[in-house]
Amino acid sequence: MKKALLVLIFSSILSGIYAQHAINSKSTIAYRDAVNAFESKEYGKALKFAEDAILYRKEQITKDYNTIQTSLSSREVKSAGDDIPSIIQKLQSRDEYDCIDLINYYNGKGNFGNSISKVLSYIQSQEQYPEAQKLIGDIYKLEGEYSFAEQYYLMALENAAVLDVPDERYEIIYLLAELSRLEKDYDKMEIRLLNIIGKEQNERNLILARSIKNTISRNDKGAIERFFTMYRSDNYFSLKAYSQLADYYLSIGQKDKALDYSCLAVITGFTKVYNYLEKRDIDFEYKNISDFLDLIPNHRDLLEWGSNNQVWKSFNTMCEVSSECGYDIFSYELLQILAFHSPEKYWQQDAVLKLDKLDGIKNPEN
Repeated sequence: MKKALLVLIFSSILSGIYAQHAINSKSTIAYRDAVNAFESKEYGKALKFAEDAILYRKEQITKDYNTIQTSLSSREVKSAGDDIPSIIQKLQSRDEYDCIDLINYYNGKGNFGNSISKVLSYIQSQEQYPEAQKLIGDIYKLEGEYSFAEQYYLMALENAAVLDVPDERYEIIYLLAELSRLEKDYDKMEIRLLNIIGKEQNERNLILARSIKNTISRNDKGAIERFFTMYRSDNYFSLKAYSQLADYYLSIGQKDKALDYSCLAVITGFTKVYNYLEKRDIDFEYKNISDFLDLIPNHRDLLEWGSNNQVWKSFNTMCEVSSECGYDIFSYELLQILAFHSPEKYWQQDAVLKLDKLDGIKNPEN
């Protein structure tokens, strides 16, 4: 038992050395060079480096897999079965430390139950480089080569399980939806945006949207605060999908759907910012939407996050769609608030313009 423990400790030290080597591997360096070239707008270089990164990754994974398989093929090591600690003891007796380094490095990447067969399956799955594939898609998209961009985005999405940041798969689907919009294939764009949300989540969201519409449809001054105090949504990855679907449905005259998704966009963005403020400031207490919006400019990162995720725009869109659906009091009262308290100047001015359009009704209660 002590001997096995010493072997594992020694092997862990060596695997740390190998991990450092892997971090600085040729594929990783090439990918970093590709990102730097892309950010410098040197797209030809970026494409070359990204293609190199994909090639180097495949070569490295093939080499690592074959190194382990070669060591495992000896009769002595085969006798250890599938158990990694037993295999490492056999390999140490043969001074095969390169193989030990590799096994420990990859075994540390997940919960494989010390099964060498599972580790080998994992290694094979790593030969794809979806980050580099996505970057190539970005390059082709910028150059207007949409079919090639889609090809690489789909490739990256197919290999999304290998992403270092798993949630990046949502960004890839958003990029595919954007390609569909650029190609004026709005049916495919709609499908891709709905896929981001997911069928089950969308069904739950539409139930929530119906409840929200019941609140808005009361069409009185209290509806605004009931909206922001009664409802919450934390499906943050779908936030931009809600906003884009609202814009799309409004553009084709499907006002009820546009209202559903604009409400979901607003309440999801509101929930995210609310939760951030609650964590940052122990004295934070929601009083009303006007005071809440006035807090946002004090937190530049929240202001930028809201801009990047179309949150402040969604407030105005919800007002527009609410008016189109006949909920004039809700729309008018919220636009009055946004005209003075919207955290982003552009959308504050837009609220003023939308109020002008509603000027014919003045105060909707009269």
